[in-house]
Amino acid sequence: MIETTLEELFTFEALYAAHRASRASRRSKKPIVKFETSMLTHLYDIHKRLNDGTYKFGKYNTFLVYEPKCREIQNLFYSDRLVQRVLCDGLLMPYFKDKVIFDNCVCQKGKGALFALRRFEKMLRTHIAKRGAQGYFLKCDILKYFPSVPHDLLKQRICSVVADERLKAMLEGVIDGFNTKKEFLDRYGIKSLGEGDNTGRGIPIGNQTSQLFGMYYLDPIDRLVKEKLGVKVYSRYMDDFVLVHEDLKYLRYVKSEIENAVAKLKLSLNSKTQIFPLKNGVTYLGFRFCVGPNGEIIKTVKKATKRRFRWRAKLLKKAYCDKVINSERVRQSLSAFHGHLKYSRSKKLEKELKDKLDFAVKENRED
Repeated sequence: MIETTLEELFTFEALYAAHRASRASRRSKKPIVKFETSMLTHLYDIHKRLNDGTYKFGKYNTFLVYEPKCREIQNLFYSDRLVQRVLCDGLLMPYFKDKVIFDNCVCQKGKGALFALRRFEKMLRTHIAKRGAQGYFLKCDILKYFPSVPHDLLKQRICSVVADERLKAMLEGVIDGFNTKKEFLDRYGIKSLGEGDNTGRGIPIGNQTSQLFGMYYLDPIDRLVKEKLGVKVYSRYMDDFVLVHEDLKYLRYVKSEIENAVAKLKLSLNSKTQIFPLKNGVTYLGFRFCVGPNGEIIKTVKKATKRRFRWRAKLLKKAYCDKVINSERVRQSLSAFHGHLKYSRSKKLEKELKDKLDFAVKENRED
């Protein structure tokens, strides 16, 4: 049980620390510049309203991002993001990080996509060393995970462990403060849990709290797979998870058990959930894992990533030739391409991108 009180959590020092963490590498952003013009006044005002019970979260700002795919993102005013950072870093994460399994790889210090990829590859190598190259992948994905998370069950899982009634009410307000539109749920055959605009489903993708909620809400699935069903090779990054087992019949049973457990969480698996032979490979976190006949693991970037990188290189070349960007910006992009591709067998693609943009880098060296 979390015994921390609202007054103990939201000290002025905690709010200031949250601001310093939030502004790191982002001090030129307009909301932060505006906040810092009267930083002490803003922080004292937030601190006062939190402690006298008058603080209310504002409305969400919605915008679209188009890479790696089109998503609708919701975010709050900067002051609200500070409050949520204190909630996550000072209250929720210290408690819930010790409640999840090791192979839940998201939203925790020292973990992330690269950790998940390395950990999964290591487990896969161990499996092949013991069982050989015969076996199967089970790739699972939740249908519209963030938009479909049910508020009632999420509040039971998160708020029930908080003793302070004011903090509990604040967390319930964060969860109920956003509802996925009914027409969106209807489009994917997801049942609304409320009436009208209050659908009782959905957590906003842009919230820090949503990342933590998403990390912990599927913990029953993690426990089922690792502890009850005894699957050794299992990795989850938010709603994307993959399993490996040598027995096809047992893996089909595992899939049915996962489907039942997901239904109890008022969610469902999408059509991407399938079983593949190891030799066919599986895509996980943007990389393609294939197992050769001799047991070697071949990891490449997926085709969509190749197309996106080629498209970016084309845009960068045009922008440089039109003098919209300088050679330093091109060099940074090449470094970013290398940073992603170096974890796979993609030397041919990396050379292709370098050849397209190397002229700008050479000009930078000459200057």
